[in-house]
Amino acid sequence: MPELPELEVYAENLRPRLEGRTIVGVEVVHPGVLRPATPEAFRERVVGRSVTGVARRGKTLGLALDSGERFDVHLMIGGEMFWSEGAAGETAKPPEPVLTLDLSGGARLTFSDPNYNVLRPGNPKMKLGLNQRERLGIDPLDPAFTPEALGALARRHKVLPVKALLMDQKLIAGLGNAYVDEILWECRLRPRRTASLLSAEELAALHRAIRALMERAIAHTREQAAGEIRGEFREYFAVHHRTGKPCPRCGGRVAHEWFRERTTNWCPTCQA
Repeated sequence: MPELPELEVYAENLRPRLEGRTIVGVEVVHPGVLRPATPEAFRERVVGRSVTGVARRGKTLGLALDSGERFDVHLMIGGEMFWSEGAAGETAKPPEPVLTLDLSGGARLTFSDPNYNVLRPGNPKMKLGLNQRERLGIDPLDPAFTPEALGALARRHKVLPVKALLMDQKLIAGLGNAYVDEILWECRLRPRRTASLLSAEELAALHRAIRALMERAIAHTREQAAGEIRGEFREYFAVHHRTGKPCPRCGGRVAHEWFRERTTNWCPTCQA
């Protein structure tokens, strides 16, 4: 699932493609992607509108329209975006298109999600819609996200394990399962540690790890994506999805457990 670093880069790479273009048509393959809106109502509100900006909000991409509305895209687990523009456009065929925006200049932006294949039902599915209402917490890239702000969140939610605190989008917006495993490994914290009981030094180390990893991950994704708007480039991860492999820091075996219905990886040897 794309998280903050990937979505930040996707937004960067979409801006020069989309800004200033007009939506001239919409093809809806799976109407459920727009629920509760109907395809007809969606077309009425977006066709003829120009895209004025592209921004990330937590784990959602928002396409600002000149009407003042916003087309929100949450890729969830399997969602991808495919861009084509004449003969020079991308040649990769979307595996399971759910909705396509036809744009001025002959360009197309297709949203694809194999979970919408009726022969292979899956959940959760990609979410698309106008002006989606989400209660989002502070963004890790926001200057207001300080060690003090992180500490205040931890104290306010006294029983939350640190992994649950970092993944709650209503508290901190943008972090997900994969990067939280890496953040906690970087600052040597066990996922089940109670966040409110962390010392000031541990909270400061956690804040540094969040900022440092997000900066490195954005830079790495930007380099590897090379202008594309899909793909996850996580080959450098230390623990996530590395069950049983040696920890790159201490050599201990990376552990696996289920935590709040999510797979969790950590090093029992060097994460306290």
